[in-house]
Amino acid sequence: MTTKRILALLTAVLMLAALFSACSGDNGSSDAGKPSDSNTGDTGSTGDTGDNPSETKPLKLSYMGCESHNWTYTLEEAINKGFESWKNYNQKMLEEHNLICEVDTIDNESYKTTLAGLLASNSLYDSFLVEGDYMDADVMVNSINAGRFANINDILAYSDGTFADLVADGGAMQYIKAWSTAPDGEWYYVKNADGNGTSFNFDHDDVDYLNNWPVHAWYNLNIRQDWLNKAGLTMPTTIQEFKETLVQFQEQDVNGNGAKDERAFIGLGMNGIFSDGVAQWFGLPRANFAMSAVDGSIENAVEGEGYIDFVKYCAELYNASVALLNEGGRWTYGANCAGNYAAAQCIYPDSLLTVATGDPDCDYEPLPIIQAVEGIAPRMMGQSVTTANSALAFDTNCDYKAAAAYLDWLNSKTFFILLGYGMEGYTWDYAEDGSIVKYKVGVDITQEEKENYGDMWHYAPWAAFPQIQAGFAWDFVQAEYTSVQEALDNGEPYTRNLITIDEWKEQFKDYNWTDMSPLNRFLVQMNDYGTDNMILNLNVNFTTLASNEEADVISMYKSDLTTYLDEMTTNYIVGTKSTDTYEADLQYAYDHLGMQEYCDAIQSQIDRYLVAMGRDAILG
Repeated sequence: MTTKRILALLTAVLMLAALFSACSGDNGSSDAGKPSDSNTGDTGSTGDTGDNPSETKPLKLSYMGCESHNWTYTLEEAINKGFESWKNYNQKMLEEHNLICEVDTIDNESYKTTLAGLLASNSLYDSFLVEGDYMDADVMVNSINAGRFANINDILAYSDGTFADLVADGGAMQYIKAWSTAPDGEWYYVKNADGNGTSFNFDHDDVDYLNNWPVHAWYNLNIRQDWLNKAGLTMPTTIQEFKETLVQFQEQDVNGNGAKDERAFIGLGMNGIFSDGVAQWFGLPRANFAMSAVDGSIENAVEGEGYIDFVKYCAELYNASVALLNEGGRWTYGANCAGNYAAAQCIYPDSLLTVATGDPDCDYEPLPIIQAVEGIAPRMMGQSVTTANSALAFDTNCDYKAAAAYLDWLNSKTFFILLGYGMEGYTWDYAEDGSIVKYKVGVDITQEEKENYGDMWHYAPWAAFPQIQAGFAWDFVQAEYTSVQEALDNGEPYTRNLITIDEWKEQFKDYNWTDMSPLNRFLVQMNDYGTDNMILNLNVNFTTLASNEEADVISMYKSDLTTYLDEMTTNYIVGTKSTDTYEADLQYAYDHLGMQEYCDAIQSQIDRYLVAMGRDAILG
């Protein structure tokens, strides 16, 4: 930890030295306008006007990052490789906000315990991650009550207007403030915005959804098209055909390794079972205690109309050994697919286009939307545009000016572009007509240049900074479609990436796909099925910070209750429990495990968000 902090500080000092040096560039060179290896500006030490900050002494802030190992490189590897995008990130933060952020990364496996230790010893970093895997709700509530977290309203007073305007009433991130608001009306952490500029607005006369859906982020089940071809099978369109296909994959040993190991990854035995594909065909919500996208009410998958049919079908897959227990869920798709035995996997369709399997013929294509039970509409789960990735909090003793500068920077257009597109003049540029041109790997730039100068998604999120994807505010492409057909007519899903379908085909000519991008195929399937014929689902609950009473209820019941419900579903599937006792098993959760009390505690937290956004509360 100490070594990394020294390295970060040394990097900042070197950049400062470059900033205040008197060197000048040749404006007539062919590289004029490109960011150079050293900073090309001055911080305003001699009273500069314009965009440069007037303060000569930089603000400083420490950030406790989380190394989650989801990316190609760790932050340490990126720094050691001298990635220009990382240098440019720090340079721009200093230029535009007069801020130096000293980063220490903590491994995700030990982040929560490390943070708890720092909290107990009163030695917190200036900024750190909270919620979810980072800090339990009761710890957050107790810490806030003890005055350990800075009040964001106090920090907001020092904003240069970037963040303050975004979270103001009517601002693009008003929902972030509503979502982060505590029961006392203040807020003590900032949910990290996540969403992009191209979205679907599926509101109609009967439904005013809580959110829009991005064009690209749909959690459907994808299957090996090359294995279908090899086995002489057609794309499954019913649950019976899907099961038989999985069986045939094993019988014909389509991966050629001599073992019957071809199988679907659908989350059996895991708490993600309802969101990893098949459950959607049975019309089930994505989880227990999941929020409806329609009105914000809590729904339980175990109480869904198609639940019994779902667990019985999963039992068939389990007994046929074509779906196993406790294997990786959708976000471990890389590891699932690497062994070349993942017959089907739930994740964004195009995410599987480049996944490594060791098989040069690999081609994952989206399964069509299947209605498993007559009379029960299937669900389709998408990523919400108005979603967030955990939250950022500040130590009460931090420099509030530095904290405000950090929030302004993280939510700025410059940060968004650098995270998503890389460095201007190296991986993207403005064309003469003002449009945006993205440089193509293998055509305009090499893979090495892409990693060196390109977007920071392959190493930086969470480790270097909180992951904030405010595309709805800053994306180069902004479009809201009221139907899938309208999006297809506008050239989606390619338009959102500043390319055409022909350019996409050229870019991915060395990969396997059938006629179009897998996402394109899924959108066509979705359009053919009709969004009015399905239940639109989303991947997030808008739960605000718990009150003391709510935190007590959650702490009292959560572990035993959620474990019981997960085990109940698993036991039905593996046959150690009969669904004949379903009614009694469910009632036990209400009578002995506080299911109603727990549900109400979650709902009351969501209600505060609904009211803050001008909606009706569910509990009243």
